[in-house]
Amino acid sequence: MKNFDVIVIGGGHAGVEAATAAARRGASTLLMTQALSDLGAMSCNPSIGGPGKSQMVAEIDALGGVMPIAADMAGIHFRTLNASHGAATQALRAQIDRKLYHKAIVEILGKYKNLTIAFEKVNFIDLQNKIVNNEYQTKALIFTTGTFLHGLVTRGKERIKSGRLQDDGQYQEADFNISDILSKAGFSIIRLKTGTPARIYKDSINWEVCELQPGDNPHDWFSDGRPENNYQAVCFITHTTEATHKIIRDNIKDAPMYNGAIRGTGPRYCPSLEDKVMRFPEHLSHHVFLEPEGLDSDLIYPNGISTSFGSDIQDKWIHSIPGLENAKIARYGYAIEYDAIDARALNSKLESKDIPGLFFAGQINGTSGYEEAAAQGIVAGANAAAFALGTKSLSLDRTTAMIGVLIDDITTLGIDEPYRMFTSRAEYRLSLRSDNAIARLGRQAVELGLISNDEYEKKYKLKESKIKENDKFYSGYIQRNEREIESYKRDLNLKIPKNFNYKDMPGLTNELIEKLTKTRPENIASLSRIPGITPAGIMVVLRKIRCGN
Repeated sequence: MKNFDVIVIGGGHAGVEAATAAARRGASTLLMTQALSDLGAMSCNPSIGGPGKSQMVAEIDALGGVMPIAADMAGIHFRTLNASHGAATQALRAQIDRKLYHKAIVEILGKYKNLTIAFEKVNFIDLQNKIVNNEYQTKALIFTTGTFLHGLVTRGKERIKSGRLQDDGQYQEADFNISDILSKAGFSIIRLKTGTPARIYKDSINWEVCELQPGDNPHDWFSDGRPENNYQAVCFITHTTEATHKIIRDNIKDAPMYNGAIRGTGPRYCPSLEDKVMRFPEHLSHHVFLEPEGLDSDLIYPNGISTSFGSDIQDKWIHSIPGLENAKIARYGYAIEYDAIDARALNSKLESKDIPGLFFAGQINGTSGYEEAAAQGIVAGANAAAFALGTKSLSLDRTTAMIGVLIDDITTLGIDEPYRMFTSRAEYRLSLRSDNAIARLGRQAVELGLISNDEYEKKYKLKESKIKENDKFYSGYIQRNEREIESYKRDLNLKIPKNFNYKDMPGLTNELIEKLTKTRPENIASLSRIPGITPAGIMVVLRKIRCGN
């Protein structure tokens, strides 16, 4: 039996960050994934950043993570969104070269001394003893399985058991063991859905009728910057038409999302085109962003038109879009359903409340997006290492990080659709800006061994002038924010015993008692965010805690 401090199952964005964070903390780490191509794979849109997401990428950078560095190395089109707005809502977004990003991730992983990578399928797991494939044993185990658990690809009448369609056009094998293992261990399994659009050959597009969307020059970087990266690509915008929408409405009975073939819940804020057309009939057109998949790629990613329609219907409405009348399709879009757990079974460390040393990160927790996955990965990895080595945990909450907002939301409130981060989800967003991430998190990162003191000083110096300028600008609002944060932290420090009994408490309905017993909030701050809880109910719990009952 080969022994490791930490084993990570899954080599996507969450898995890469989890494995490297654990290794940076000194844990001997094994990363298990099916193939080399999994590392840094961008199975949907090749881009990083955007509103809410770029703030998390900045926090990943402050914690020594991989994604910001690789994005700087592989970015081919950088643009600051909401540039005319305040710093709290500004967001850096970059179009990424798929091949260069994968290459950057592999190169970075190769420099980690404590990290071993095994390219093999997981066929056996003993959760209690943390044994994998009867060959590896660990102190802490992390699941970062993405869309592979009972993955089912749907395109019209086609149904393919797969975790995703790879760049070479081959379907990657789904996993049919892990969901059952987790279910038997007491985890609630939920069914979710996401989707991706067709890929279009760029030489078949009429660019003259499309609107140019140039990148910024000069532009910001996600991490320390890569001056040798002088790549400049261009993006374009077109739009759907009334003819497009009519084709979709006329054929909606053939859309798996609408005829009952797909049962998983999709993301509200990143809907398929058929969903947009049917839910928002007042909109006569929707933007389609034509984005390159790479510098030497002949493919364009048409952002905004993901779909589950069959290829015949996709052909019809794609060709009704200006500029795409003669488009040649390289690969048709599809929907994918997959299993996830109810993340309310986890604590703020992303560790199981019932099985110590078992951690989860990424889409298995019900989130959507590369950045959300990577953000959870770095927390799960740092805390798995802490569990294995008996050292201090990484502590993030709603007041200190956007990542803390994400984790608090999914572990306290749960999800009923794939969770996506927005700045509007953070009540303290004026204090959780991209420019001050290193000031907020850097000292803790140094203390935990996630970055060196020299790295902290370098990163802080790069951001120092912008931090001072923006705190000055927002000083009045930030002072009010700080008062609210102090109040929240007082509630955060009021811990609720793990075995706290909510039964027969006056002021709590039976439904709420059942919800609190299942969720087991860690503190009064988390308790206060449970839907249905009232101020009177909070006071009842407080009195019982203070009385020691």
